[in-house]
Amino acid sequence: MLTNGADTDHLRKALEASGTGTWCFDVASGKIFADAIAKQLFGITASTTTYTHLFALAHPDDREAVNNAVLTALSFGVLDVTYNTLNGRITVKGKKFTDEHSGIQSFHGTVRLTVFKTKPLAKVAKNEDTLNAIIEQSPIAIALYVGREMVVGLANDVMLNFWGKDKSIIGQRLEIAVPELEGQPFLQILDNVFTTGETYQVTEAPAKLAVNGILDIYYFDFTYKPLFDDKGKVYAIMNMAVDVSDRMQSKELLQQSEARFRTITEQSPMAIGLLKSRDMIIELGNEKIFEVWGKDASIVGVPLIEALPEIEGQGFIDILRNVYDSGMAYKGYDVVAKLRHNGILTDVYFDFIYTPLKDEDGNVSGILILANDVTQRIQTIKKIVESEERFKAVIYSAQAAMAVFKGRDLVADIANDAFLEFVGRTEKEMIGRPLLESMPEMAGQSSIELMHEVFDKGIKTHHYGRLIYILKNGVLTPNYYNVSYTPLFDSEGNVYAVLDIAIDVTESIKAQQAIEEAEASLRGAIELAELGTWNLNPQTGILTYSERMLEWFGFTGEPENLRDVYNIINDTDRERIEKAILRALDPESDGIYNEEYTIVNRVTKRERILHAQGKAFFDASGKAYMISGTAQDITTQRKLQLALEGEVKARTVALQEANKELEDINYRLVNTNKELEQYAYVASHDLQEPLRKISMFSNLLRDRDKDSIHKSTIDKIVRSSERMSLLIKDLLEFSRLLNPDTRFVRTNMQTIVSAIITDFELMVEEKKAEIIADVLPTIDAVPLQMNQLFFNLIGNSLKFIGPETIPKIIIGCRKIDREEVKLYLPQLTDYNYYCFSVKDNGIGIDEQYQKQIFEVFKRLHSRTEYSGSGIGLAICRRIAANHGGAIYIESALGKGTTFNVILPEKQPEE
Repeated sequence: MLTNGADTDHLRKALEASGTGTWCFDVASGKIFADAIAKQLFGITASTTTYTHLFALAHPDDREAVNNAVLTALSFGVLDVTYNTLNGRITVKGKKFTDEHSGIQSFHGTVRLTVFKTKPLAKVAKNEDTLNAIIEQSPIAIALYVGREMVVGLANDVMLNFWGKDKSIIGQRLEIAVPELEGQPFLQILDNVFTTGETYQVTEAPAKLAVNGILDIYYFDFTYKPLFDDKGKVYAIMNMAVDVSDRMQSKELLQQSEARFRTITEQSPMAIGLLKSRDMIIELGNEKIFEVWGKDASIVGVPLIEALPEIEGQGFIDILRNVYDSGMAYKGYDVVAKLRHNGILTDVYFDFIYTPLKDEDGNVSGILILANDVTQRIQTIKKIVESEERFKAVIYSAQAAMAVFKGRDLVADIANDAFLEFVGRTEKEMIGRPLLESMPEMAGQSSIELMHEVFDKGIKTHHYGRLIYILKNGVLTPNYYNVSYTPLFDSEGNVYAVLDIAIDVTESIKAQQAIEEAEASLRGAIELAELGTWNLNPQTGILTYSERMLEWFGFTGEPENLRDVYNIINDTDRERIEKAILRALDPESDGIYNEEYTIVNRVTKRERILHAQGKAFFDASGKAYMISGTAQDITTQRKLQLALEGEVKARTVALQEANKELEDINYRLVNTNKELEQYAYVASHDLQEPLRKISMFSNLLRDRDKDSIHKSTIDKIVRSSERMSLLIKDLLEFSRLLNPDTRFVRTNMQTIVSAIITDFELMVEEKKAEIIADVLPTIDAVPLQMNQLFFNLIGNSLKFIGPETIPKIIIGCRKIDREEVKLYLPQLTDYNYYCFSVKDNGIGIDEQYQKQIFEVFKRLHSRTEYSGSGIGLAICRRIAANHGGAIYIESALGKGTTFNVILPEKQPEE
């Protein structure tokens, strides 16, 4: 029977005799190790190569099938492929194996020649067309560099894509075609291959290439193979390359992942350990788990029960073995373990998980321990429970209103008697219920939102004098509280409740509001009175002033010394003011300061006369600690007073002289009135008689003038006498209106206007006029004057009308407010006022003449255009004045006129 060594030698000789080569493929590195026969069959010279380079030597028609077979083998673990190479058709077989301890994966297999080719492929490749076709269709990047200048003789699309170039570079030197190779080792290596004639082969070599204009690093397995001419000299170099950038990236990511895992394990705040086999041998652990166990890294490689003998009988070893046997994880929370720290057996609490680790066959090979030391949390919870009782005792015994509300629903957990009294609830109505349920009136008030904010953010807040409406005995009452909302944290640092502490300050707030209102009123009064304010500290002698006084004095706003203030006071007043201040500060005085004095502005030198008032305040010992007051600029009043005194003297003299003149005027006025009465008598008797005779004789002349020879002259005499008679009648009317001896009676204005419209019946019919009258009120008036007033106004509207216009007159009345009356009457009675209006569509009055028409003898048209004496509207104004009213017009030329008469509803009683 053969020994192991003999078996191996026998197997090697048997394989060699059968022409079978052996090979090994390392999956992680991508490298293939081949014996001499395998090297010959694969067509390689080195014992070690990459699988991408190896299978690149396959016939172009078979390369895709070879690549697919390799990928399938990597996934399923079995390789069986037959393909053509330069040396013949070969069959490659292999199987994947995984090392039990290291987990490294590798393939082991054989290669043997299946059919010999009758014509070597190298000879076929001499045919240029065939070679070009092979290169172009190859999935491997292939290029040919001719001569020592390395002129690119050919390059397939794969190589061009690597370079980021196109076919235009064919025929260029490589260093020009791919300029980014400058500074990289490839040009020098090519030159060495051309010189030595030795093939250069490398794996995972980095190269900087500009693809799509972006310079980046790519990784390649490539070969530089020299080509020889018939004389054995190198004439060109064949470059074959495979892009392995993805593989390199995968390696890098794997290395990064492993580094991150090591970093996470080492820096993790969680205790992490790994136990191997059912003996629970400590294979590795981070510093945290050694700290928890109370040991150091020297226990690595030791069974757990030997490293921690104190855990014997605590159940942990049994749990670990059960996890190992069952393959199911185990979790524990707040579990106590007695561990020896610094020689002392200590209770340590853990949250932990035991997770089984399985190999590729699904068998448990070890256990991963993840643990958190929660000893502090457990101890904290115990302390919290103890302090909870103390906390409740403090709340229930506190004088301030205190309550605890749990959760975001603010469920009342604790409320002392003071709090229950504040909110007007019993403990039964409050405890265990959400705040909005027990106190629905809080909905919409800011307290809920503020407590939610404290709960969410965990930040304590204070609120002073907050207004809160609380329903007590069915009445919603406003109250003011100083409120503090404090977050309460659990052992994990999370807010679980809000502590509400409240102090009722309703009375204080109301008193403060009253003071603020008083201060606001005082400030308003000071501003309204244009006063300045000042304060004096007797101990320091420093004065402070309001902005207004700073402006008066020309001060900057910095505190002023009393002596500096005395310096701007007029010399004649200074001593008196100093004594007044000292007197006010005397404890025996009433503390009142009240003086007038003149100052000179420090900057502008302007003089002002001030009236200052103040009051001193004394402490318990009778010492003055402050004097404050106000000041008023009375410069204008004093100057005006002096001016008025001089004016009064002058006016007194002028008044005496005016009284003398007034006596003379009064005497002349009495005589004038008598003369006016005489004139009225003459006008009514002496002047009327000659006018009647002139009229009578004119009519006689008209009758005797049978042939109408003097008709024109006689008509003129008749018209003149008629106008003269009308003028005298109007003057008599006007003079009668000057007599104030009139009697007012309740007069129905509707009746007056209706009678006037009847008087104008013939003229209305003749002109086809339309007169519309509203309902008019009853007022205190002189009926005869009212008749004359509206007769004149309506007559004017009928008279002053365009030749082609049909008159339309509207008579109306409205009650007006006193503000409108004030626009036309300086003095008003206590009664209501009416505005009577007569509106027409006549010729209108130009704005510039609207004030003149109420004057005596003012005419705007010739007598040939419109008849009249020019006194009618003057009579209207006089009648309105006699009744304590006014008259005004609204008119525009060509757009008609509205006469407005303002009259009181009642006349003052005599």
